[in-house]
Amino acid sequence: MENTERREVVTGVCPRCGNPVPRRKTGRPATWCSQACRRAAYEERRAARSGAVALEFVDRVRIEGTQHARDDCIATVLTSPVATTRLLEALLRKLALDGELWEPRWERTCDALSRCGWVIERARGARRRPS
Repeated sequence: MENTERREVVTGVCPRCGNPVPRRKTGRPATWCSQACRRAAYEERRAARSGAVALEFVDRVRIEGTQHARDDCIATVLTSPVATTRLLEALLRKLALDGELWEPRWERTCDALSRCGWVIERARGARRRPS
């Protein structure tokens, strides 16, 4: 009997290269991210049968994540100044560098960021005024 190692991988990740596997709407879930990975895996299995390389068995498992509401995530981020700062910096990078936030689907987010700037400037001005 051959000494083989068994490894479990998460559904949705290519067992050869680790790239995401595109999901299909119907039918059996895809195993490989591309035709190239599928062919390479076949060649590796074929070579292993002739004794050229070692064969690794991979079990496909599906790991179900814990579902929770987005509001829970938002509340968690807002309890930490560090996490909130990281979120705001990520949004600003998306806006300034990627330009992705200028797409129509991000319009409400851009409006909210604008309001944040206005509120901050207003609060700073109120603190500077002598009593």
